[in-house]
Amino acid sequence: MSFGSVASFGVYSDLYARYRPAYPEALYRWLLPLCPDTGRAWDCATGNGQTALRLGESFARVDATDISSAQLSEAQGHARVFYRECPAEVTPFDDACFDLVTVSQALHWFHHASFWPELARVLRPGGIFAAWGYHSCEVSPEVDKATAILMAIIEPFWSSRCQLLWDGYRHAGCPLPQLAAPSFTIVSDWTLEQYLGFLNTMSASKLCKQALGENVLDDALLRIARAWGAQGELRQARFPLHLLATKKPGGPSSA
Repeated sequence: MSFGSVASFGVYSDLYARYRPAYPEALYRWLLPLCPDTGRAWDCATGNGQTALRLGESFARVDATDISSAQLSEAQGHARVFYRECPAEVTPFDDACFDLVTVSQALHWFHHASFWPELARVLRPGGIFAAWGYHSCEVSPEVDKATAILMAIIEPFWSSRCQLLWDGYRHAGCPLPQLAAPSFTIVSDWTLEQYLGFLNTMSASKLCKQALGENVLDDALLRIARAWGAQGELRQARFPLHLLATKKPGGPSSA
């Protein structure tokens, strides 16, 4: 893909699946031993199924839901992952059926007054709920400086709901007791094409181009390309994660 095409494409679900970084394995190694069992997990707002597929390696069954049929159409199949189109706030699941519920890069979009009771209903006693996401990326002083120009252009187009993520979900109102969690960082070795693809899939980038014209970000993207160096050169992109981890009271350990 040429730089010109990367600078001008719209945001589609297939591009989202292609240009999103993978969550660190260290996160799962910390999270999974906290669960009361590995019988069943729910990956809520699964998107293209990235988290669900990883949970499928450890759980007997993973239910993965999303309200977007386009996103679900891009999800990879897995023998233990079952995809379903439905909202986070109203689900067909039985009471107390999940050992783990996860939400990656999506909790800030939920209607929390409805989601929290649904979560409490389907999570078994002693079950774990974890939500995580990221919003900033560090590459190098030169690339970060050029990226800051783009971020300034798209800044007015971020939804106010994103502030919940930027604040680490501290104000999301989760009623379950929180767990102390270590810090995690996504580390990806990316080419220029992958980095520009990621920037173009941000929601604020899409809305900015819709409002101001498809080429409004081209100059900023060219600055980033010059700062990057050779197009095929790999650079390390680092994304600090915001993580909310909670545990439902009850279960054998609480007896």
